[in-house]
Amino acid sequence: MTSTDRRAKVKELQEEFYRLFVRRRHNAIQLAQRIDPEIEPASYSVLSTLQTNGPQRMTTISRHLGIGKPTLSRQLSTLAERGFITKKADPDDGRALVISLTEEGRERLEAAQKERSERYLDMLSPWTLEEIQTLSGLLSKLNRTYAEYDDAPRSPTPGRAGADGAAQ
Repeated sequence: MTSTDRRAKVKELQEEFYRLFVRRRHNAIQLAQRIDPEIEPASYSVLSTLQTNGPQRMTTISRHLGIGKPTLSRQLSTLAERGFITKKADPDDGRALVISLTEEGRERLEAAQKERSERYLDMLSPWTLEEIQTLSGLLSKLNRTYAEYDDAPRSPTPGRAGADGAAQ
């Protein structure tokens, strides 16, 4: 495959990702609505992070989700008001808060996830098991590639400004 062919195929893939991410955003809205109509769609990711990783400091959640502390703080306030999380002083550092899922938050999240799983099962019924396994394997590989790429040290890109603002 020539460089031009590869570039065209990567562009097609990029377009499919865009469509998938738009659809994912729509699904996040639906999931959040199922949990509670008062929470923002992005709050689903906060609840899911706590479900997967257990109690976390706000800074850890913020870094994991790639969102700013003011945005996360607003989401946490709503989630706490709705009874889905608790905020307690970190025993190792009283200035920091540890965020945890409440039983109510866990139950609502799991109910929404179960509903979503049933939807996927129904939606993918025309697919063969092999197709599902292939897609799952490729997405897993893509996620590993993203993580490795994001964690790898990089040389400055030619013409790109460095930390001091000067082109390098």
